[in-house]
Amino acid sequence: MIKSWLKEMEAEYRIEILFASETGSRAWGGATVHSDYDVRFIYKHHDVRSYLSLRKAQETMDFPAPYDAQGWDIYKAFHLLQKSNPGLCEWAFSPILYHDCQNFSSKLRRFVTESYSLISLFHHYIHLMDRNLKDIRGKAFTEKRQKQFIQAVRAFLLAKAIILEQKVPVMALYSSFSSSFPKDCTIVSFYQQLMEAKQSGELVSYADIEDAIFMMEQERPLLLELSYGLSKGKSIENELNQWIWELLHL
Repeated sequence: MIKSWLKEMEAEYRIEILFASETGSRAWGGATVHSDYDVRFIYKHHDVRSYLSLRKAQETMDFPAPYDAQGWDIYKAFHLLQKSNPGLCEWAFSPILYHDCQNFSSKLRRFVTESYSLISLFHHYIHLMDRNLKDIRGKAFTEKRQKQFIQAVRAFLLAKAIILEQKVPVMALYSSFSSSFPKDCTIVSFYQQLMEAKQSGELVSYADIEDAIFMMEQERPLLLELSYGLSKGKSIENELNQWIWELLHL
């Protein structure tokens, strides 16, 4: 269904979709029967003149239905790739690919792993954790806030994986984290408990939530201190320019 919808979008908007993946809970194992499809894609315009016109080529496409879908033009995607955009990293390594034109994903993944700023990626996940915890703290614990808490714990574990592995946390991005941390890691066990509760429509106890928040906030200062030694990434402007020219057949 999604593949045929992507073909319809190509015809309607006169674009070529180069890459499309799933990035929501369906990709990282937390989906229920009510979960949306979160489709993300990268495209180029068929008419090369659209990139050489006074009116800028459409850089983004958003569709609330029938799927939660968002697309980025190659220029926008590559600018964000050069800036170590965390969202693009998650698009690239999704285990669910809907479309992969001429192995586009392999090149995208290589550029992410070779050039991304680990310190920027780390701070993204730490701040994502902070924002979600702020929304939860002191409020009634509902199904919606449990989803936010899952995001907070996932962000914490990804930030910690970056510190431990000193690289883009490819294996941890779409996993239960059991392979990235010791078997007795309390936060990993609690994350897995949260995922099971979400899938069964149950809520974990708020006492357990408070314990987990305490543990994460206790460890946060140490992670921040260790983050100062992380790589700042490297420029790949020339390589990306070459890739764009190849894609546009220039």
